[in-house]
Amino acid sequence: MNLGTKIRELRKKKGLTQEQLANALGLSPQAVSKWEIEASYPDMTLIPVLANFFDVSLDVLFDFDITKKQQKIDEILDEAGRYFWGNFEKAEEIYKKGLEDYPDSDRLKERLLSLYECHMRSFGRMELAENAVAMAGRLIGESADLFAVCSAKDTLASIYIMQDRYADAKEVIGTLPYMYPYQLNDKMRCTSYHLRGEDRLAEVKDWKIIEWQELFCACDHEGMGYWEVGDYENALKSFREAADVVERFMIGEKICYDAYPIGGSQTNHMCMYLEMAGCLLKLGRADECGKAIDRAYDIISHAWDDEFETQYDDIMAQYRKTYKEFGLDEYRECP
Repeated sequence: MNLGTKIRELRKKKGLTQEQLANALGLSPQAVSKWEIEASYPDMTLIPVLANFFDVSLDVLFDFDITKKQQKIDEILDEAGRYFWGNFEKAEEIYKKGLEDYPDSDRLKERLLSLYECHMRSFGRMELAENAVAMAGRLIGESADLFAVCSAKDTLASIYIMQDRYADAKEVIGTLPYMYPYQLNDKMRCTSYHLRGEDRLAEVKDWKIIEWQELFCACDHEGMGYWEVGDYENALKSFREAADVVERFMIGEKICYDAYPIGGSQTNHMCMYLEMAGCLLKLGRADECGKAIDRAYDIISHAWDDEFETQYDDIMAQYRKTYKEFGLDEYRECP
């Protein structure tokens, strides 16, 4: 806390001596002197009095800069992100240390929660469930940000599903509001609707990418619904639509990491072809099934560039999971 330094700076700016400031506050000059050398701090009841006296906000008095805080949090997120998939323990350590320094940061809580959920889902680390549920509860109970709360509930539902707690997941989802994106008048959409030229383009490009992801996810999950009720014809149609959406907005014709507007969507792309293969197998169209499997493997082996060789097991984990879920072991052994 640099409160003493700030008091000295504001006092000098006002052209006052320590004695004059002390007299104005009804205190001894020694008390002000101790504040300024940070040998002691003002009583809490004097904080608003000091702010009013110097005609500054509490943020200014405490030398609090929200921009610097966000920059520090960004640095923590970037550092932890480098270890997110490859070194769970290191990433967790960085997030936890960040929360010690910034205990009110929803962004740090969300990423730590995501770390737990992702490693449970991708690597079967169910021992993380207790920490994950606790972090979700903390976010839901403490955050004033509706989006952070909804995100935490979404993740909590995912965790409950992995724990075979379907009723609990359904209950949590039942507490979420209906909130359609087009009803949210945020900066991105309002810029795109109302401004012109470069100003419009600055936001609408990101909006298009977000809506692209929403559309292929909706098609994919529609396919999952049809698959679960045994309607394989409609499931196949929906999975094809999902893949068509991905491919329509890819950058260039070559399958590579940079071809995908959103990193990670290459995994979705791969899964869609395995899902199609599963439907084709169910429909007795074995030749087409094989071609869809080959396409899925071609995507996953090229979409991560050089990382495919160095992180083969991690990248292939989702491939093998989807392969098994859609019964493709009946057709061909999974690589």
